[in-house]
Amino acid sequence: MTASPEAGADAAYALGLWTGWAVLHSVLATRRVKAAFELALGPRYALYPFFYTVVSVWTFWVVLQKEPDLPQVMWAFHGLPKIILHVAQGAGLALLFWAGVSLGGLKLLGLRQLWSTLRGQVPDETDPVKDFSQRGAYGLVRHPMHAGGMLFLLAAPRQTLGGLVFAVFGCAYMLLGTLLEERRLALALGPVWDDYVGRVPMLVPFLAKRRN
Repeated sequence: MTASPEAGADAAYALGLWTGWAVLHSVLATRRVKAAFELALGPRYALYPFFYTVVSVWTFWVVLQKEPDLPQVMWAFHGLPKIILHVAQGAGLALLFWAGVSLGGLKLLGLRQLWSTLRGQVPDETDPVKDFSQRGAYGLVRHPMHAGGMLFLLAAPRQTLGGLVFAVFGCAYMLLGTLLEERRLALALGPVWDDYVGRVPMLVPFLAKRRN
């Protein structure tokens, strides 16, 4: 289906909204911003992941409310192709869940630190070296959350223009995040990361591994 000029303008506006959300989401995750919050909050900085999660979810909801309605159907599969794509989406969601369990999702979202604070205990701060995991989903691919998310978005059997805008944005953002995360972890982990890269593919399971 070919979108009208008006629909194209609305799609560009929606993409701009999601890009703005991505910029905020990324800025709050930068080292300088985290360092500023750590200086301002002191020991309470351990709650920053929870704050980050709350702000990300709230601003995500705001963008959803502001996004223009784009109901134009771009494609729709039926029969066996639809079943196959739904299975692929289920696999993507399963990979996302497995990755969360493998990494300790409660700590990743800041919920474990919040619970420790409410109980009067000193919460553990996130640490890329200490929290680095090669178990579970992270033994299958290096970025299982991004791989699962992209698989879910790309395997939609029925896609509207609004859904396509979000899918394009989401996949591009996760791919960029993957490349930046690769660089950050390589600097933080050194030879440990190099060994991991040599054994585990980036996004596609069972892909031929790099040989030195």
